[in-house]
Amino acid sequence: MRTAVLVALVFTALPPLGRLWLGPTLWDRLTGAASLNVRVTLALAAEAAFAGHGILLDVALAYAVLGFLGTVLVARFGERGQR
Repeated sequence: MRTAVLVALVFTALPPLGRLWLGPTLWDRLTGAASLNVRVTLALAAEAAFAGHGILLDVALAYAVLGFLGTVLVARFGERGQR
């Protein structure tokens, strides 16, 4: 079950990886990066659930918050660059 969940997360991370790599605009790349942050957070939470390591939930929460803050900061930078 653990392997199936992690493989599914890897396969769902492929389109955002493509968007991050090939995205012609900053907004496409930002969308890809934010989506990959969600996948990594889900992988950490799934591993915490399967392995029984509660500390990984704290790591997943911190990663999600930092990913969100990074997305907001880059978005604000992008808005200023277009003015």
